[in-house]
Amino acid sequence: MAKTSISQQFLEEVKSKNDIVDVASKYITLNRRGGNFWACCPFHNEKTPSFSIKQDAQFFKCFGCGVSGNVFNLVMKMENVNFYTAVEILAKNAGLEMPSEKDNQKMQELKHKKDRIYQVLRATTEFYHKTLLNSKNSIQKKYLEKRKISDEMIEKFQIGASLNYDDLPRHLGKLGFTPEEMYSAGVAGCGERDNLYDFFGERLIFPIFNGFGDVVAYSGRSVSERDDRAKYKNTPQTLVFNKSDILFGYNFLRDLKKEHLLDTIIIVEGHIDVIACHQVGITNTIGCMGTALTSQHARQIKRLADNVILCLDGDGAGNLATYKAIDTLKSIDLNVKVVRLDPTIAKDPDEFLKKRGKEEFLDLLSEAIDCVDFVLKDSAKKYDLQSNSDKNKYINEALNYISKFSSPAEREIYLGAVQKIVKIPIDALRKSLMTSEFKESEEKEVTDSKLDTESNKYIKDSKIMLLSSILYKKIKNIDDLSGLFDSDDELSSLYAFLKEKIDNNSDYNVSMLFDNFEIDDKSLIDQVINYDFPPVDVYKQYLDDTIRRVKIYELTKSLDELKVKMKNCTTVDEQISYLQKIKELQDKINKEKSKR
Repeated sequence: MAKTSISQQFLEEVKSKNDIVDVASKYITLNRRGGNFWACCPFHNEKTPSFSIKQDAQFFKCFGCGVSGNVFNLVMKMENVNFYTAVEILAKNAGLEMPSEKDNQKMQELKHKKDRIYQVLRATTEFYHKTLLNSKNSIQKKYLEKRKISDEMIEKFQIGASLNYDDLPRHLGKLGFTPEEMYSAGVAGCGERDNLYDFFGERLIFPIFNGFGDVVAYSGRSVSERDDRAKYKNTPQTLVFNKSDILFGYNFLRDLKKEHLLDTIIIVEGHIDVIACHQVGITNTIGCMGTALTSQHARQIKRLADNVILCLDGDGAGNLATYKAIDTLKSIDLNVKVVRLDPTIAKDPDEFLKKRGKEEFLDLLSEAIDCVDFVLKDSAKKYDLQSNSDKNKYINEALNYISKFSSPAEREIYLGAVQKIVKIPIDALRKSLMTSEFKESEEKEVTDSKLDTESNKYIKDSKIMLLSSILYKKIKNIDDLSGLFDSDDELSSLYAFLKEKIDNNSDYNVSMLFDNFEIDDKSLIDQVINYDFPPVDVYKQYLDDTIRRVKIYELTKSLDELKVKMKNCTTVDEQISYLQKIKELQDKINKEKSKR
C-alpha cells in the first residue's frame, strides 16, 4: 500500500541523494563490521549493538527490537515526524524542492492543518500561562499555592488557568484563528446557540507535551470546592494528539538520556505527582494521567531505559492499574518494580513528599520490590490460605501468572516465593506448573494445527525464500511462480510489485519496498527482506528443490479440487472428463517427484 501521493520518481531522487549511512551518522555513531554498519539502537536501550545498516541495500534493521526501514523511516522515527515531513527534511538536505501543492494537494492540506493546530496550541498555552501569572487571587493560583507548587515548576510545566468561557476564543479570534481551527485543536467547543466557548473553561490547565517539547493537548482540572463537574477534562483525539502515545513529563526524559543520567523511569499517576517529584529534583518521573498504560507507551519508555518503578495510587483503581501496567511493561522485557505507599501515611507521592520529604521517598524507591513478587503477595490477600480450597485457587492463579515468563531461572525464583506463602514442597509446585504448561501447550498445538497446517507453513516459508531470491536478484525468471501467488495477501502483493518491475525492465531494491508497503517487524515482507540465505554451494539445490516441492503442492491442491468436483458430477460424460484431467495432473505430480 502506498504511503503518499508524492511521486515514486521524486522519492527515489531524494533517496539517491541521501545515503542512509550519512544520514544515520548525524544521529548515532556507526562502526563498520563486515559488510554492514553497526550501532546501539537509538529506539530502545541496549549495551550491545544490534542496529545494522546495509549500505548497498539502503535499509536498516535492529535485531533487538525488530524495527526496520529505509532512510525515510529512519528520519521519521528519529525526528518523530510523519512521512511527508521526513521527505521534506531529506529533500532540503539534498537541495531539492518539494513537489508543488497541485501534485500533492492532500498532503499539503494535512500539513497545513497540523501547522495551524500547533499555532493555535502555542497561542493557547501562552494565553493560559499569562492568565495564571496575572491573576494573583484566582482560585487556580490559590490551589497551586495550597499544593505548594513553586513558581519554577509553574514555569517549567507552563501551567496555566482559564478564568471563564469567553476570553480564550475571543483572544484566538483576534489572532486570526477560525472557529474550525479552534475545534480541530480541541481548545473550543460550540454551544447550543452556535456560540464559541473555552473547552477548558474555569479550570487549572496542564499543557501536555510530546517528546520534542511541543504542546499537543491539555488536561484541565476543576479546583472549585463547589464544582460538581468532573475533576479532569482532557483534550479529545486530534490530528496531533493521541492519548495512547503521550505520557506527562516524557519530554524531560530526553534531556536526561542525552546527558547519560537516565537509568530508571518512575511512573506515577497524576500531574501534581509528577510536578512534586520534579520539584524536589526527582526528574526521571513521568505520569500516565489516570489512563491505562498502552503498548505504545511501553515502547516509548523502552527507548530510553530498561528499568521502571511503578508508584501508582494504592486504592482499588490504582491496584488494578498497577496490575495492567505490569503486564504491559513486562511484555516488552522491561525490568519492573513496584512501590506501594502506606495509605495511613499518604495516598500519593505528592502527599508523601510533603509529609516525609525527598530522602524518605528515595529510600522507598530503593526498596521497590520485583513486580511479580508484588503480584504474588498481593493476590494472596484475596484468599483464606488456611482453607484448602482457597489455597488451591491461589496456587492455580499464581502458577498461571508465573507461566507467562519464559526464563527457567525466573520461574524458580517465583516458585520459591509462592512456596513461602503456601508452605508446601516446591517440587509439588514445579510438577503442577509443568502439568499446567503441558496442557496449555497441547491446547495450543491443537489450535495451531487447525489454523496453520504443516503444508501451509511450508508454502509460506517457500514463498518467503522465493521472494527474497527475486528481491536480491538471485533469480529473474518468475513466470512459473504466478500460480503460487494468486491469493490476496501481502506476499502476493509483493510478488505483483516485483513482477511489474521485471516486466517493465525497471530497477528495484529493498529501500523501495518501504515506500510502497506498510512494513514492521511482524510483517511477512520483513521476513523476506531479512531472509537468511543458505551457503552458496547448497543454495542452487535448495532453490530447485523448493520450486519443485511448491509445484507439487500446487498440483496436489488442484487435484483435490478436481476430485471434489467429480464427486458432484451428475452425468457419465462429466465423470470421464474429470477422470482424464485427474490423470493428467497425477502424471505431472509423478514427473515432479521423479526429479528428486
